[in-house]
Amino acid sequence: MGIEQSFDRAMIEAFLADSELEYLRDRDGDFIIEFEYDEEVEVHPRFLLAIAGEDGEQYCLRGDATKRVPRADWDRVLRLCNEWNALYKMPKVYLEIEDPNLSTSGRVVCEQWLSLEAGLSQDLLNEITTTFFSACFGFWRWLRRQEELNALIDPGEEPETPDDSAGTEPE
Repeated sequence: MGIEQSFDRAMIEAFLADSELEYLRDRDGDFIIEFEYDEEVEVHPRFLLAIAGEDGEQYCLRGDATKRVPRADWDRVLRLCNEWNALYKMPKVYLEIEDPNLSTSGRVVCEQWLSLEAGLSQDLLNEITTTFFSACFGFWRWLRRQEELNALIDPGEEPETPDDSAGTEPE
């Protein structure tokens, strides 16, 4: 196990260098990683690794995709996000909409915040970040399967829920 140190941008940069990931920096000095289009999950993933908090003690990991969610699908995607959040602890996912009255699309965001005021080792930061990336790809794979299942349901037919047959006996 590595030596505990204060959390800072140099640790994130060391992770990116060790992982041989190309990145951009935003105005705040935070890191943006854009992956190529991934056919398995059918999205173009991108991540923001940021430092927040008065003393720079919070680590914000955020993942999204360039794929937009049209207004007509907002309710269904919100239900899927809620289902994921109920089933899995990481990442937290939500539908981000700039202005619910004017926007014609939104996007699904994966996010995790950690308070690292006590410090951590480089190895632990690497593990946290790698796990977050993996969990986001897991979510996108799960979401794609849900969309495939939804496409199989006849649009005029409501999916059967487990309670639909409860309490009825065959005649």
